[in-house]
Amino acid sequence: MRDVLKVVRDLRRRKARERRSLVLLEGWRLVEDALGGGTKVVGLLAAEDAEAGPLLALAQGQGADTQTVTRRDFDTVADTETPSGVIAVAAWEPLTLAQLPAPRPGGLALVLDAIQDPGNVGTMIRTAHALGAWCTIALDGTADVRGPKALRGGMGAHFKHPVAAAGYDEVTAFVQQHAIEVCLAAADGEPLGAVRVGPAARALVVGSEGHGIRAAWGMQPHRRVAIPMKDGAESLNAAVAAGILLFELLHVGR
Repeated sequence: MRDVLKVVRDLRRRKARERRSLVLLEGWRLVEDALGGGTKVVGLLAAEDAEAGPLLALAQGQGADTQTVTRRDFDTVADTETPSGVIAVAAWEPLTLAQLPAPRPGGLALVLDAIQDPGNVGTMIRTAHALGAWCTIALDGTADVRGPKALRGGMGAHFKHPVAAAGYDEVTAFVQQHAIEVCLAAADGEPLGAVRVGPAARALVVGSEGHGIRAAWGMQPHRRVAIPMKDGAESLNAAVAAGILLFELLHVGR
């Protein structure tokens, strides 16, 4: 990877990220955390006015290719409105279901069902990691977990928390195989205060704000759970709802 700028430009496309098993980390904090936290950084691009000498030296010391370009060239590949001047290329890809750690009694997986906002996807991965979920699974129709906005929203959680991508049928077979209790986030579900869970491993399925979970989930005898809300209140942001539900199911409703 001599031409880091060329690789970064290519990785702006989802198909390229999937083909190369590489992702882009943009911003000082993400890049510093990656270089200092054991993430395999293979390339580092810096704008010439970013004063990124120490980061470039650190990346070179870890065997990464580096390149400094003009601010104009850097801004053509940056994903943020006010680019900070550094982008790292890191090796990462979502796991398959078979690669996930084994479900543990009382463990809770977060399943993202067609969450389309990449910032929400990243925030939900970050929240699942922080609250102690054993994994996050992104279903088909969900924004790319490899995308720059999802990675910024995750704030490094992608590299510390098991994240998988799978189709609906695969996940359905997976929860049946491992006797995982499925909890569906739904407006007509049991209020959280009334939910008491047993010792089995569980999966919390959260859908998009506009459409909720896919209809196929409702054709199975899964538990439906809801956040009690004031009459007339609008539905919560999907990431906020996931955080409340995760906390309740992991730490309160036991």
